Amino acid sequence: MSLLAKLVEKLTFSLMVIGVIAVVAMMLHITLDVVLRTTFNISVPATERIVTRYYMVALALLPLGWVEWSKNMIAVEAFTQLYGKIGFLILSVLTSLLSTVIYYLLGVATWVQAVEQYNLGSYIMSLNLVIPIWPAYFFVPAALFVAMVVCVARIPLMLKNRY
Repeated sequence: MSLLAKLVEKLTFSLMVIGVIAVVAMMLHITLDVVLRTTFNISVPATERIVTRYYMVALALLPLGWVEWSKNMIAVEAFTQLYGKIGFLILSVLTSLLSTVIYYLLGVATWVQAVEQYNLGSYIMSLNLVIPIWPAYFFVPAALFVAMVVCVARIPLMLKNRY
């Protein structure tokens, strides 16, 4: 496996692990909130806000590059057998190029929004508790740019018949 492939695999795997950690943290957070609420009538502050602003965004988007790299994206292959090996390769390269452009455009747009939220110091209030939410805005462009890198990195691998 080439150095580029190893780096992309490690990067995508790392973000996927962070997504898994977000799932576990969300599960523990919600469980703690429910247990405390039902036994002691105490609620963990801002559970719903933290779940929706941090955990859900992390678990939904950070593994995107890993899903791309492991070929687990939804694919429709109704007519690809008709194209033959060369036609399928050309179609795969064009799909990767188009995906690269789309991920780039979405990544830039969300990066601009993330920087804007950072500059504003975006936060939410919950029971007099200030929760900064600007860091979660950076999850989206990070996931999109990693997915873009995956699309670019797999093109030479496809051409060498190693992907």
